[in-house]
Amino acid sequence: MEIFEVFGRLHPLILHLPIGILALAFLMELVSRKEAYKELRPAIGFAIQIGMLSAIFAAISGYVLSLEGGYDDELLWQHKWLGIGTAVVAIVVYLFHGVRTSKAGKKLYLPLFGGLMFLMGAAGHLGGSLTHGTEFLLEPLSNKAIEKTVITDINNAKVFADIIQPIFEQKCVTCHSPSKMKGKLLMSTIAGLQKGGETSAFLQAGSVINSLFLQRAHLPLEEKEHMPPKGKKQLSSDEITLLEWWVEQGAHFDKKIEQIKQTEEIKAILKKYERAENSVLTLDIEAADERTIKKLKAANIKVNKVLEDKPFLVVSLRDRKDLNTSTFNQLKQISEQTVELDLSNTNLTDDLFSELKDFPHLQKISAQKTEISGSGFNVLSDLKYLENLNVYDTNLEDAVIPFLAKLTNLKKLYLWDTNISRQGIEQLKKVLPNVDMNTGIDKSIFGEGELQPPLILAEEDIFEDSLRVEFKLNFKEVDLFYTLDGSTPDSTSLLYVNPFLITESSDIQVVAQKEGWKKSSIAEKSFIRAGHRPQVIHLNKKPNEKYAGEGGISLIDLKKGTTDFTGGEWLGYQKSHFEATLDMGVEKEISSVAVSALEAASSYIFFPKGIEILKSSDGKSYQIIATRNIPSSTELTESSTKNFLLKFSPITAKFLKVKIKSNLVNPDWHPAPGAPCWVFVDEIMVE
Repeated sequence: MEIFEVFGRLHPLILHLPIGILALAFLMELVSRKEAYKELRPAIGFAIQIGMLSAIFAAISGYVLSLEGGYDDELLWQHKWLGIGTAVVAIVVYLFHGVRTSKAGKKLYLPLFGGLMFLMGAAGHLGGSLTHGTEFLLEPLSNKAIEKTVITDINNAKVFADIIQPIFEQKCVTCHSPSKMKGKLLMSTIAGLQKGGETSAFLQAGSVINSLFLQRAHLPLEEKEHMPPKGKKQLSSDEITLLEWWVEQGAHFDKKIEQIKQTEEIKAILKKYERAENSVLTLDIEAADERTIKKLKAANIKVNKVLEDKPFLVVSLRDRKDLNTSTFNQLKQISEQTVELDLSNTNLTDDLFSELKDFPHLQKISAQKTEISGSGFNVLSDLKYLENLNVYDTNLEDAVIPFLAKLTNLKKLYLWDTNISRQGIEQLKKVLPNVDMNTGIDKSIFGEGELQPPLILAEEDIFEDSLRVEFKLNFKEVDLFYTLDGSTPDSTSLLYVNPFLITESSDIQVVAQKEGWKKSSIAEKSFIRAGHRPQVIHLNKKPNEKYAGEGGISLIDLKKGTTDFTGGEWLGYQKSHFEATLDMGVEKEISSVAVSALEAASSYIFFPKGIEILKSSDGKSYQIIATRNIPSSTELTESSTKNFLLKFSPITAKFLKVKIKSNLVNPDWHPAPGAPCWVFVDEIMVE
């Protein structure tokens, strides 16, 4: 039975063959009637034959797919019979092609061929209506597509109509509309949402845990029940948070946002939906050409979308020292769509700054730590949508004040560490009283700022001999103190001066300190020296078949996995501990073992709860040499990987047993508490 389902689901692939082949055959038939193209005539019959056969297969696979249900009955009936009709008429056209020179052939062949094109087009249109909705084709021309709601006061907005329903329309309705109701669920109307689908657990007001659509949103992407399905536009973390908040607060369809309790996190997310009436994000402009964006990225220009469903772009040239007029000429291909431009820490000059006159929709400019002095600031008067300007640590002087004073749409201005006088700042504050102006002049206003943690940089985090490590923090006159043994760094720890080499596994922690500032949070990272390669590895149980990698070899091949746990480097175990036994071949002196693991809490994947290392000389009698308990997460965070290093006094062993303890189930704070969770490991490294 399953093989027939697979054949049915090939329908979207198969159906494109007759469309392309028969359309080409019809075009060849028309143009071959001219003497210049008569050489095409012998190939027309073959093309019709292949198109006919593929039309037959498309009709059969479409019929099998229709048996799964979930589609509008009337549309499905029309599409099915038009598809069958296309296959039948394709057979007739093929037969008439063979007798096209006869009296009947001359009279009927070409009209039949034209009728086939009409049938094929009608069937294709209805097929598109089934999968994308009946309004899909003409939606861009409809008033619905043109009239876009602008939320100017988020508290006065309607929580369902303005926030929740647009999420459903963008991410869910294509599969749950009147023309295609997967699981008998309609999500385009309030009545459909309240009714639910095949299961009544779809939406339960007040209970995130018992609302099926939220449970499925948190499933790993590879799971069959994950929603939206793999290949469709996925829900962002903000959207999931908003949906959970809406359900938790009662899933109201008629209340305004100000009538519903909001946490600080929810307020911050909702604020992103608020746009001023004159915001650039309310404009209706065309999207940039994708080929142009690819070319720009290939030229080391970072280009990303502001919002998934909008054409507006963020462009970053941060840290580049090779900017010139040619660079900006390249960018002018997307000048209409660019709303944010990051030029920080570049060789930006006043002449190059003048190029911004050709970017009329800029909302944010980051030009901190550049060579500008302000002589090109006359172009700012052309940027009527500019809301955020950062010129921190530049050579600006009071001469730029008249230009800045004209930026009536400005909301944030960063002038710290410039040469603008205190009097100039006070003048600007009077002219622009509503601008959040960060000048760094009065510490009684700004208080003691907190430093950002340094970046820990190295080419890799697993090495076999030595590794160069560097700390980076784009801030002047800051002291960086670090440790190599996992202890907490302070002013008595090692002082960072230059990049350094490590020759053994190290738990590096580093903190930034500067007089008059709060010290940074601690940055930490483990670098593992894989000094010994096990000869053989045995697992006490097989990993889940979906995340089996290359078996035990995946744990000792020194190939690090990424946060994409579907890449084949990870071994995954669901609701299960496991252990790996490493055979070193001969007895060796060992002083540390490290385990590389993954955490993606939104996909039910957590770091191990604990790790235990045992040694043996004969592979039979084992002795514990090290253990490490790992604190469980207390909130959803971005997916990350981490090396867990266990150091101990040097021992001699031929066999090592590494026990990985799983959390087994999701913690109580998780949106799906108590559900089976996963532990993912990709490397076990021995030194």
